[in-house]
Amino acid sequence: MSAETLAPRAVAARMGRRAGDLLDRATGRRYGLYGLAVLRIGYGLALIGILLVNYGDRRLLWGPESPWTGDLFTGTLADRGSFSLYALLSSGLWFEVLYHATIVAAAVFAAGWRTRWVTPVLLVLLWSWHERNPLLVDGGDTLMQLVLIYLCFADLSARWSVDARRRAGREEDRGRLRWRVLTVLHNTAVLATLAQMCLVYVTAGMLKVQGERWQDGTALYYALRIAEFQPFPALSRLFYDHEFLVVTSGYLAVFVQLLFPALMLNTVTRRLGLVAVMGMHVGVGVLMGLPFMSFIMIVTDLLFVRDSTYARVAGLVTAAVRSRRAAPPAPGPVRPERNGHGAAEPEWTGSVT
Repeated sequence: MSAETLAPRAVAARMGRRAGDLLDRATGRRYGLYGLAVLRIGYGLALIGILLVNYGDRRLLWGPESPWTGDLFTGTLADRGSFSLYALLSSGLWFEVLYHATIVAAAVFAAGWRTRWVTPVLLVLLWSWHERNPLLVDGGDTLMQLVLIYLCFADLSARWSVDARRRAGREEDRGRLRWRVLTVLHNTAVLATLAQMCLVYVTAGMLKVQGERWQDGTALYYALRIAEFQPFPALSRLFYDHEFLVVTSGYLAVFVQLLFPALMLNTVTRRLGLVAVMGMHVGVGVLMGLPFMSFIMIVTDLLFVRDSTYARVAGLVTAAVRSRRAAPPAPGPVRPERNGHGAAEPEWTGSVT
């Protein structure tokens, strides 16, 4: 057989092996299991926090006493072609049932119990709640809605969950077609969430560069001077009084957002990029009083951290806890013996007087 005939066959065999490897990676392993666990717990806690922080004003914000009246509510739903469970009944009792059901669903979701069923239920409750008063929805709420759609197809409870404890010791047949199909859906959901975050940051960066204030570096100065977004006025003043810090922070935020997808392609730049965007969210949460939005963004960003990193950190924490539990207790002070009269015997010092 000639060399001209062998060469195409070798190339075809190499391409076949690579295609097989790619197929096995896509269908034989589920990615982002630890990151999804962090995201699940974070979303659940954030939602519970928002609902409980506003618990005393819930009827005024979303209930029968809301300025966003029932007529405005139903009219907006009709105009947008949307739906909400809150539109089924206008009674205060129905509102209370749905509001408290959302708290319960968020808690169950965070615990990781039956997430394949709980996730779509929570999505419907969350969507309905946001539609009740769209004026109160911020960027974190919108991101959570979008990501929960993707998460309906992901395995959210493989790590750090009630379901994981329930499955312990039970091996899955990874060769079955059903497992491989679910794995493809899981990995697609993870990829869609990561792509969504890249789209969010690039869009935000492109909108910023079109603004005159962002171009001359004064955007943060004016944003931090808005009285309604100053939970700590003295801290905000400490920041915006430093011109160099304001300008460099503004330009850094724009560049990191624009380059975010490229930064995620390399291990070193990914770490730097995640530190930068998380620092930005911490600053927004503290200086502008938007803690829940910032928290939602941060826990979603943590999906970019690899499972191997989470596993190493979890192993170190587990080892530290076990070593602390296994350490013998520190010896207590030795009590002096007492004589027959109830007085302590004098301690001999080793010298004769």
